Amino acid sequence: MRIINMAVGVCFTKLEIWFLLVPFICAGLQKCVNGSERISYNMLSQSSGTVSVSWENCSYMTLNSTVLHLGDPLSATCQLKSEGCTFDYRINATSIVWRMNGEEVPRNQYRALNDKMSTVFIPWFNRSKGNLTCHLWYNNSWQLLQWAEVRAGFPPVRPRLSSCISHWTSFLTQSMICNWDSGPETYLETNFTLYISEMIGNCSIRYLDPRNCTTNKTKNSCMVLVSNLASYHDIWVTATNEFGSETSSHMCLDGMLIVKFKAPRIIAVKPDTQQNDCLLGHWEMPFEMVTHSKAVFEIQYKPLDEDKWTRVPLTVINSTFFKLCNLLPYTEYQLKIRCKQKTEISPWSEWSNENTGITSECAPAQKLQIWRSIEAFGGNGTRRVHLMWKPLEKSAANGKILGYRIQLHEPGIQVYNTSNLEYSFHLPDGNYKIEVAAYNSVGASPEAQVIIPSSNELEFPPLSHLVASSIGNTSLLIQWRPPNMTTTGYVLEWCVLSEKTACNINWQNVPANNTEAIVQDNIEPMRLYNILLYPLIDGLPGVPTSTQAYSKEGAPQRSPEIRTKQIWKTKVQLEWEELPVDDRNGFIRNYTILYKNKNGKMNSVALNGSIQDYILAGLTANTEYEVNLMVSTNGGSTIGSNLTITTKMFDDGEAEAFLMVTLLFALLTALIFIAVCIYQRRRLKKHFWPNIPDPANSTLAQWMPKKLTEDVKELKEELSPKTQIQVVHYGSLTKANVDSTNYCWMQEIKHGQYPKPEGNGLNEVNSSTTQSLQVHNSWQNVSGLQEDFQTHYIVLEYNGMNISEYKKHMIPTLAVAPSDSRQPPFSCLSQITPCEEQKGLSSFHHFPDNGPGKTPQESNDEINEWELLHGFPFLMNLNIG
Repeated sequence: MRIINMAVGVCFTKLEIWFLLVPFICAGLQKCVNGSERISYNMLSQSSGTVSVSWENCSYMTLNSTVLHLGDPLSATCQLKSEGCTFDYRINATSIVWRMNGEEVPRNQYRALNDKMSTVFIPWFNRSKGNLTCHLWYNNSWQLLQWAEVRAGFPPVRPRLSSCISHWTSFLTQSMICNWDSGPETYLETNFTLYISEMIGNCSIRYLDPRNCTTNKTKNSCMVLVSNLASYHDIWVTATNEFGSETSSHMCLDGMLIVKFKAPRIIAVKPDTQQNDCLLGHWEMPFEMVTHSKAVFEIQYKPLDEDKWTRVPLTVINSTFFKLCNLLPYTEYQLKIRCKQKTEISPWSEWSNENTGITSECAPAQKLQIWRSIEAFGGNGTRRVHLMWKPLEKSAANGKILGYRIQLHEPGIQVYNTSNLEYSFHLPDGNYKIEVAAYNSVGASPEAQVIIPSSNELEFPPLSHLVASSIGNTSLLIQWRPPNMTTTGYVLEWCVLSEKTACNINWQNVPANNTEAIVQDNIEPMRLYNILLYPLIDGLPGVPTSTQAYSKEGAPQRSPEIRTKQIWKTKVQLEWEELPVDDRNGFIRNYTILYKNKNGKMNSVALNGSIQDYILAGLTANTEYEVNLMVSTNGGSTIGSNLTITTKMFDDGEAEAFLMVTLLFALLTALIFIAVCIYQRRRLKKHFWPNIPDPANSTLAQWMPKKLTEDVKELKEELSPKTQIQVVHYGSLTKANVDSTNYCWMQEIKHGQYPKPEGNGLNEVNSSTTQSLQVHNSWQNVSGLQEDFQTHYIVLEYNGMNISEYKKHMIPTLAVAPSDSRQPPFSCLSQITPCEEQKGLSSFHHFPDNGPGKTPQESNDEINEWELLHGFPFLMNLNIG
């Protein structure tokens, strides 16, 4: 077991050793790794053509000076070293850039002197401090080569000693502190050294080396420990910076004459029972003061509720008490004192601690300001007289006011006492004199008097002019024109006008020679005040003059509720109530009606502040409008809620009148229409309800129009069997000679184009008929027409009309069959009607003539049937067998 324990112990010991060695082994391996990395990096750098360079060691900078006078030129050079430094062949001084405080120096202020050196020249160095650097562009970044700090300023100015004081803290600790004027700013670090040397006599012989203290520009005083204040001391100060030093003039002082005493201490303050305007103070002298007779004192005091201090010389009774007089009675004062030696160069001590004291009371020095209000007679025949007076100022009360004594002079004298600031009487009609006085523990004030006149006593006329204006948020300026009568004063009275609270009267007396007064008591912004001014003539008040004013106006609290009174088609009457006084916040200057329809722009109408209704005209009928009312004062405006109105379609009675006119017009129209229908019933019946014949019961075969029948009859009579008709063929052209008259046979072509005859046509009219035959003497290119002709007709132009009139009037045209027909000429009579409208002649339909197996009567029947159908275009398309 022991062997096992020993083996285990050895194993653990070796493990501990290995654990201890692991950090060192790892550190060594890390160094090896880092070294191999550096070697690899250097090899890689050399293989890539770059060389690692330490720029700070391979360059240096020179300056003409690192401290300059402000405004002097600055020059510097930056040079690349070649000893021990290998540069890329592309690196030279032309790539160097100069910068001042990070900003590049203008290119025209530096240049390269050669491949290794660059210089910069700044002609006007106007900075108190600057960092000058030179840089080189290398490996895609700016490399810092060198830098230098440059400072500029002025040499020190000769300082001037202003004062020195000595402190006698104890017999072993004595020191002197001096102050000096350091002069203008140098912009460089400037040190000041104060030297104090103890001298024998009047600074004629120095017996000790000077002692000194040093401070910088931020502090213009320094303390030096001295060994004996009872000797003279030679004092001077020196200012030093990089441009040199300056020394002040020497000052010779007696150390004891400039000792600054410690502040005295006030132990207690109490009133002087012999004089009510004085205070007695108990104090303690500082230990440096041998006797108070060789010192002077000052005291500062003020009433406790004021901020301004009053400083006066203090009379010290002895080394224990002092006395302060000419104070206000019954006033608490705060006071402090200080002391110094009776020499001009001696410094004042610090102020003592503050202490307070109250002076004694005395009788009130002023009479009360008193006023009254008289109400109308009551049911018992008396008037209520309400007396009011203002409390005395603290400076006039001279003590604590215990109450007020009121004397009513009737046939006898009645005395009343009160601690309030008002008192009321119910007096019968008559003249009364009332006197009021305030009293304290010492005495009473002078009596204030007011006269109550009888109701039938003649009153003085009021003032002719009274104006109130604002001079601040809580003050009003009241101005008036004095009356023609001599006055003994005025009483100015004011109160808030409100519908929620009663009028709480405020008032003040105004001297007789004043024509204006400032009112400040209980004045608040955006409240309306009623102001009354009473002139006093021989102590009696006249009739008051009144006005109203705001100390500051604001926007009204709300706008009046607007409502409609009457609505028409193009106008509407609006009305609103006057705002209560408490909601106005100012004088209502105007009302503005804002209105618009849903798609229109906003329109407005401005009205005077005294108007409460308005007729808004120029609106559109049957349109919805949104209306707002804006109320304005000198302090702002307030807009009320929307009112939606819709104008009427018609005004009252307009709809009934329009309906009546419409009904009358409709009735008249109906009567006219009925009359026209009755008068034109046949034509209307024929147009709207024509008689449509039944094809099954048609009598077309037995009917022919009268006109056509007469024309055919006349033609038949004219072409009697005795009429000589001669037909001559000229190729494809056929001519006819009827009763010694030549007629041309017109021939239909396929495309509706007909040859024009050469020469003029001749129309011959038979005297017995209205028919005529169109005669053509000859044709152009007669031989060329043969191929285009199909059928030969003799054309009879009915009533001598041309083709256009024929087509317009749809006049039937009769034709004679060709001369080569074997049928008799009169039996071949048929009707030709145009089938479609084209230029020139129309194409013709040739209805069946008197063909084989048909009698002339049958042919005439067919003509009559077709004539009948000509009036019925729909039936013409029917196939009638």
